[in-house]
Order: sequence, then C-alpha cells, then structure tokens
Amino acid sequence: MTTRPHLNYRGVTVLVVALMSTAAGAEVVRRIRPRTRGADHRPPVHGPAGQRPGHRPVRLRGRAGTGPVPRSPKPGRAAGGHRIALMLVLLAAAMPIRTLGPNSVIRSMSVLDVLLLVAAVTLALDCAVRPLNIGYPRLFGLLCVPLLVCCLSLTWSQDMAATLRTTLVYLEGIVAYLFVVRELEGVPPSRVMTYIKRYSYLVIVPAVLLLLHTPGFAPAQPGLDPTSGDYLSYYSRLSHPVIGRSNNLATVLAFFVPVLFYWGHKHHDRRFTRAGCITLIAVVLTLSRGVMLALLIMALLAALGGVVRTHRIERRTLGTTLTAVAVAVAGVALLQQFNPSTREFFGDRFSGSNVFMRSDLAEKAMAKVAERPVLGFGGGVTPDHDPYLAIGVHNTYLQQVVYFGLPLGLLVSLSLVGVALFFFSRWRLGGVNRVIGFALLAQLLIFVTESSFEGTDLRLIFYLSIGLVTALARACDAQEPHLRC
Repeated sequence: MTTRPHLNYRGVTVLVVALMSTAAGAEVVRRIRPRTRGADHRPPVHGPAGQRPGHRPVRLRGRAGTGPVPRSPKPGRAAGGHRIALMLVLLAAAMPIRTLGPNSVIRSMSVLDVLLLVAAVTLALDCAVRPLNIGYPRLFGLLCVPLLVCCLSLTWSQDMAATLRTTLVYLEGIVAYLFVVRELEGVPPSRVMTYIKRYSYLVIVPAVLLLLHTPGFAPAQPGLDPTSGDYLSYYSRLSHPVIGRSNNLATVLAFFVPVLFYWGHKHHDRRFTRAGCITLIAVVLTLSRGVMLALLIMALLAALGGVVRTHRIERRTLGTTLTAVAVAVAGVALLQQFNPSTREFFGDRFSGSNVFMRSDLAEKAMAKVAERPVLGFGGGVTPDHDPYLAIGVHNTYLQQVVYFGLPLGLLVSLSLVGVALFFFSRWRLGGVNRVIGFALLAQLLIFVTESSFEGTDLRLIFYLSIGLVTALARACDAQEPHLRC
C-alpha cells in the first residue's frame, strides 16, 4: 500500500484552537454579562387594565368578549436558538485531534480538552447566579462515583502521574455531562434528537474518509509504522483516524443506534430512521464482534420486553429492523468485494487468536489482583509497569478491580450498572427512558469484551453521550403526559 500524505495535526490543532477559543471567549463574555438592565431603565407606562398606549383589543374567534390575544413567546435561546458552543464541543468530540502535552501528567491535549476547560469556566460562572443544573441528582451521583474512587486511589497509587491523569479525565467527563445538560436545558425533544443525529454523522464521516484513503485522514496513532499490519488494519474495516480502530468507533456509535431507531419509529420521522440505519451499517462495517453481539442481545431483550408488554409483534418495527440488517450485511459483502485490505484481514476477525490473547490478559490481570486485592494499583496504572498489560485487560470490570481493588472496583462497576438501572426505573414516564436503558445495557455488554471505557477520548465521549440522552429524557419529562415520547 502506498503511503498517504499525513495531516499536520499540530498546525491544524493550533488553528482550530484559535478559532474555537474566539467563539468560546464570546460565550464566556455572554455568561458574565449582567443579566439586569441599567438603573436608569424605566418600565413602559401602561394604560388602563394594563394595556400599552395605543393597544387595540382584538376579538377572539369562537369566544365571547374582547381582549388582547396573548402573544406566544418568541423562541429564545432556551427554546430554539443556535448553540454554537455545543456544536463546537460535538465537532471536537467527533474528531479529538491531539498534540503533545507540556509534562508527564498531561501527555497530550486535544481541542476537546480546551473547549471543556472553557466550559468548566462558564459552569463556574453560572454557579454565581443560579444553582448548577446537574440533571437528575441520583444519576449525577452515580456518574461521580468513579471520579471519587479515582481521587481516593491517589493515596496508594503505584504511579501518581498516571492516576492524576486519569482523575483529570474523569473530571473532564463530568464537565462534558454538565455542559451538555445545561446547553440543552429547555430544548424540545426533537431538537435534542437533531444534535444526537448530527453527532452520529460527524463521527461517521471521518471514518468513511479514512476508508477511502482521503489525504489528511490517515491513522493518527503515534509511532504507527505505515507498513505494519496494525496500520493496514485501519483500512480493512471501518475505523476512525483519531478515536481509534474499529472497536472504538463501534462502541461510540452503538450508543445511538437504538435511540435513533426508536425516535424515527415513534414519530414516523424518516430522517431519524435513516440516521439509525446508517449508524447501524457503520457499526456492522467495523466488523467488531463484541459490539455486534451486544447490540444483538440488546435487540432480542428489547423485542422480548415489547412482546411481554403489548402481547403482539409490531410488523413495522420488525420490517425496519430486518431491512437495516439486510443492508448492513450487503455493505459488508461489498466492502469485502471491493476493498483488498478487507479480503486480506477478514478471516482474522473470526479466528480464535484474539480470544486466546484476551484470556491470557485476564489470567495475568487476575494474578496482579491477587498481589493487591484490597486497594489495587491506582487509577490508570499499569501494574508493575508490565508492558504486556499496558494495552489493558479488555474487560472494563476486571480493569476496575486491577485499578482499585475488589471492594472499590466492584463499587465503580456497580455505579456503571446503576446508570442503566436508573433509566429502566423510569420506564413508566415514557418509552424513551426504556430505550436509553437498553442503549446503556448494550454499553455494559460491550464493556465485558472491550476496554473502551478506559480510553481517554472514549471515556469523555461516554459521559458526553450520557449528557445527550439525559437532556432528551428531561425534555420528554417536560411535555404533557399525553405527549410523552
């Protein structure tokens, strides 16, 4: 394979940071601008019965009597205004280009890190004028558990810099969640879904450009030899140039597949059904076995729950699902037919070598847990700097035990499970809560075979995704009971 020209990520990062900082600075100025008018402001003088001078009463059609017709409030920022800062964060989360950091604690920085720092400043400024919007308090408490445990592990960490770095990532994740919840406060549910749809597309586009060998979208993994098998594997299946290879991309997209399908089916909106199909096809084209298996189990459980609840099978839902699966399978066949790299590496995706490797990783991790079963080695620490375990154990729950020991590791894992149970517990308030619960269930199943939760960018995207679906659930809660989505 010929070497493709690489994008100058450092130069692009500097340029993008400069542009985004300008917009973010405007956001800060807007936040600190006084919300009250000047002291010399005088309210308008009203006439009799509170009418303004020159006000002409209008007769209400179909009703007796006359009187002023109440004007519907203009759609302000809370209802339908443009959220430039939110779109910048979503764009940065879809392409979190990184550059070298200043020290051993902050090894690298991305545009997303810079924007979340600005978001943290605006959140702090908001606290001076109103209470912090944390969404659902119980959910926020569950999301804070990993951060608190990681902070606690600083007292016994084997590698203080690694644990401090992991703590900062957790803190960034909380900021991402709070920022999204605040920005989407008061937004209609359909508008929130539009942002979810946009973000899904923003993640897919760079992956497609990478697969098409577009200059500037080569894999950005540092130290990767363009002639190595790891480099070529990026082109054998759908992968992301910055987020990572197929498993990482599939984990990010799998979160939104059930939500997009549900919204398109519930509201008969083909835009979201189409977005769900495209996202599902992208997941299948990653050839990620663990993610596809998790989605299959989730779909079967959701279908079983629907049959138990309604005592019937909806033909339209079944038809849409089967059509999407058929198109995805056809996409895999076309990818294998026309992409030489896929034909070369396709058999490896169904071999047992990865299974044996991960079993070996689990055995070594259990041996390390036996050495320090109570406290672990500290958040983000590679036990005894073992290079074999530097890639992680490919099991999120076992990884937490390695980091924090059995008691606290189980606590972190239970907090992740509790996030899904929180939405399942609200299923009577609207079907969207049930769908979000199933989306999180798929993530929990993915965590059994992947270490996706341990990636810096992936953890931030996970918290950001929870912020998006939380904003959706709260927007649905604000509707009338007969309009609940």
